[in-house]
Amino acid sequence: MKLKAFIYKMVNSEYFKSILHDYIHAEVTCLLLNDKKANAWFNLFTVIELVPFEQESSSHIIGTNPNIPADRADIDKDYSLYLMRQTNLKVEEAIKIFGSPEKGFSLSIDSKFTGNVNILPQALLESEPSSGYPLVIDKQTDYTIGTVLPYRHTDFRVWLKIDRQKKWYGLFSKEQKAKIVEQAGRLTMKHLNFDLAKMVEHLGNVYLCACNPYLRKYYLSLLDHNRDLLIGFEERDSKTILGKKLVLEEERAGNPGFIIEQTISNRLERITLPHFPDKLITKIFDGNGYLIENHSGVWANFSIGMQTQTAVLNLTTQEGDKTQTLEIPKYADEIPINIGSYDRTLPWYLKSQQRNKEIQDLIDRKEFIFFSGSNDDKQRAREMVGEIINRAKKRCMLLDPYFGAVDLYFVYILKSVSIPVQIISSAAYLGRKLKDSPTMYADHLLNGLKQFRKQFPYQKIECKVLKGNDKSPLHDRYIVVDDAVYLLGSSFNEFGSRATTLVKVPVPELMIQKAIDWWNDPENDTIEDYVTKKITTSNASSNSNRVGAAIKKFFLGFSKRIFRSK
Repeated sequence: MKLKAFIYKMVNSEYFKSILHDYIHAEVTCLLLNDKKANAWFNLFTVIELVPFEQESSSHIIGTNPNIPADRADIDKDYSLYLMRQTNLKVEEAIKIFGSPEKGFSLSIDSKFTGNVNILPQALLESEPSSGYPLVIDKQTDYTIGTVLPYRHTDFRVWLKIDRQKKWYGLFSKEQKAKIVEQAGRLTMKHLNFDLAKMVEHLGNVYLCACNPYLRKYYLSLLDHNRDLLIGFEERDSKTILGKKLVLEEERAGNPGFIIEQTISNRLERITLPHFPDKLITKIFDGNGYLIENHSGVWANFSIGMQTQTAVLNLTTQEGDKTQTLEIPKYADEIPINIGSYDRTLPWYLKSQQRNKEIQDLIDRKEFIFFSGSNDDKQRAREMVGEIINRAKKRCMLLDPYFGAVDLYFVYILKSVSIPVQIISSAAYLGRKLKDSPTMYADHLLNGLKQFRKQFPYQKIECKVLKGNDKSPLHDRYIVVDDAVYLLGSSFNEFGSRATTLVKVPVPELMIQKAIDWWNDPENDTIEDYVTKKITTSNASSNSNRVGAAIKKFFLGFSKRIFRSK
């Protein structure tokens, strides 16, 4: 009675009460962190599944050794990871574990492992959704939560306890944290078919999931001029879908279309649709009115292209001391095979127009612009870059490994003299000499900066030179404006003159931090120091050459005298 009372006290307990008899038992799959010194077990990732009638139980043996029910990975002398599964939980017990995992729960795999599992120290679990109503997830199309759930043919009802902050990271050293993530990925990839190391947002979380208790699966197909929809239901033994509610919703060119609601009266339903659907959303509700299926999809035409191999080209390449032999197969294309004859003319036209509008919105926001390289594109590109640069309120950085004097145009067009400009170029370019001239590109850039500073002494403009005479550590071209970063597909000087793009970087923090690191690196000289060092080195080299010539002349004369004396 205490267990039942606990379930009823949960937020919106009526939902959990309504599903208690839809499932026969539960399974819990855990990735646990074992603290060897304290002999304590902590949850690193847990999925609890409520198992319906007819569903085959998962094996409680993780791995291939029947004598060892869990797979293990050592982190260091203090910690190990264990992946294990218990398959004989009662449904009420599973719901109780999910209800308050922060209180710890007992896990009993076999006689070799029975112990208490706690959440990680400093972990804070939040419910998602915050009520007892679950998310309904189509695992086939959901790549967030669905990725880490078991493979089933129907939708999942999913409740989550998420540790968003993951403050427990601070309990481990950098090396320990990296090893924990690496080994967690290895174990989950080996046994659960997903790589937790690539989805660290799931670490420390607890999930409760339950697939459709009435259906093993269901399918949809179109008949008679693509207007009649046939839906087949494969029921579980002792369970029926009859009497449940079916809702069909169409989304047409991004807008709501028709809606059809009816009670399911046959295991094979045939429904006449108002017209061929663009995107069809299928929803099924249980007897209590709770959503248990929410599937969406489209019917599309396929074109299959075939190729016939005609020959193999053997190609040997030489790069430095390395020789590589490549076998490149050559193919001839055959006539494509087309499958399907769905007419999507109108909705696809509207979608296309909508897509064109989205592209124009990106252009207007200066987030993605394609320049085809026409005669007018270079001037248009300069104007676009000018608009972006003049958005700066606190910071403006121009990064181009080939930034030279001619590119100072992009500094001149900054209207506010209060915004400091930081230029990052490279020694690999600035150390070169102009054609038929002893002058370096660095000299030209420095002279251009000096002339500009004379006219606008209040405009702070600095330039740093990335080290590396043979190869610059910077390849692409970037504009950093405040907290935004823009990627240019070509150098500033040629931008827009040939087919290229301007893209707003979706994750600017990484590039901004790298730019700041380069700027603060004492090994990267200012343009003034770089030119001075080059002149000093050049003079030293010239003096060395003169001394060397004198020594050579002396020894040559000395050897002649010795020869004559003989």
